[in-house]
Amino acid sequence: MKHTHLIVCISALLGTMCANAQKTDIEVRVDGNYKGQPVVLGYYFNNKMLVKDTVMTDNKGIAHFRPSEPYKEGIYILHFPKNGCLLDMLMSADQQFTVRTDTAQGALSRMKITGSLPTERFLTYQHYMNGMQKRNSELRNAYKLAQSDAEKKKISDQFDQMQADIKAYNEKTIQENPDNFISRFLLALKDVDIPEFQYPNTYTAAQRDSAKRVKSYYYYRQHFYDNYDLTDDRLLRTPFFCGKIDKYFQETLPQIPDTVADEAIRLIEQCRPNKEMFQFFVSTLYNMTNQSKIMGMDAALVRLADKYYLSGEADWADKKFIDDLREQVDGIRYTLVGLKAPDLRMPSADGQWYKLSEVRAPYTILAFWEPSCGHCKKEIPKLNDVIWKKYAKHGVKIFAVYCQVDEKPWKEFIDEHNLDEWMNVWDPYGHSHYRKYYNIKSTPTFFVLDETKTIVAKKLGVEQIDDFLAHMLGLATDSDNEK
Repeated sequence: MKHTHLIVCISALLGTMCANAQKTDIEVRVDGNYKGQPVVLGYYFNNKMLVKDTVMTDNKGIAHFRPSEPYKEGIYILHFPKNGCLLDMLMSADQQFTVRTDTAQGALSRMKITGSLPTERFLTYQHYMNGMQKRNSELRNAYKLAQSDAEKKKISDQFDQMQADIKAYNEKTIQENPDNFISRFLLALKDVDIPEFQYPNTYTAAQRDSAKRVKSYYYYRQHFYDNYDLTDDRLLRTPFFCGKIDKYFQETLPQIPDTVADEAIRLIEQCRPNKEMFQFFVSTLYNMTNQSKIMGMDAALVRLADKYYLSGEADWADKKFIDDLREQVDGIRYTLVGLKAPDLRMPSADGQWYKLSEVRAPYTILAFWEPSCGHCKKEIPKLNDVIWKKYAKHGVKIFAVYCQVDEKPWKEFIDEHNLDEWMNVWDPYGHSHYRKYYNIKSTPTFFVLDETKTIVAKKLGVEQIDDFLAHMLGLATDSDNEK
């Protein structure tokens, strides 16, 4: 009896293992001449289509995807390289189903799926939208050919009705599939419905329009992610997710570092319960600030790096990345726009001592340069001609730090280019640690400081400094004069 019981247990265990081994079995039947050809299974992620598996069809044009582990849920792509055909399909937890298709033009309209209700319903949705896209093209072509306003009005009404039908169809699909990923997918595609706001009767029409724009903007911004479950990692594997993030952070939010950082942290914290979403948002929003071309956005980078990477929360990042990031952040944290510039006390070429914090000027240009630098040879004389000669009479001063130790070429360059009216200083022994505090890795590097020695601009070219000062001092720029 003991032996019989053991055999039964082993058989049950083997049966369970076999069932698990067959959990994912996606059969793809390709009509037409597609024998012995590759079928690629890919998925959407981070604005890309990534390859997951590739299987060859047999002599009947049939391919089976049977991975050892189930695929993560999301929107996947079947790619047929021979014909270049691409077909989307929903991958749910139910991964035993059959796809039947051909690879000719318009294959989606003939594609059939059986065996997985969520995947079948997504295909039904695709067929509907495919029909609506054709209808949309027909209406647009008809509108171009319309001869009268009455005809155009009729077509516009039909277009509006089509949009209303699509919205109603989407709502109906969402309601009928509460437990299906298709509902989450369609919810996430919805835009924010902005309500009608009430205004005081004393408002003029112009005041109402202005108030409506402001209220609509803040409502839209506050409710942008209402239709998202930011703990559902299936949304990562859809073709629109990264676009929505870009739209929010690049187009919706004002490009103010503190605002961007605050919103990034707010969304990341909402994702925290889901490790994959948390990692994706931390990485994506950090990269966004790191790659930003907007001056001052490195302040947002520092906040995200400190909170998630340098604190040890980003346990997926390797030691080299963290070490490099720490060096990068430590190099810029002292010179963020809005901070007081680290003070410098240095001797000049003629032996006088100058202290940056004691310079009296509405704006001070802090320049780090060296005469052996090819770019400096062009930019430093230009700084004199374009900035000094134009703005010295407005009280602007230049605090120029020579970054080498050989005194002779420095003085020769100053004499040659008539830079003697600047505060030309140097620190041959590195007592001020200016390279650390100003992160001087290349020259020339320019900072613009206001009268309190707060950094108001940095790493600009000479022409950009010209435009900046002209704007801040209320002067006409060269581009204004050209107009």
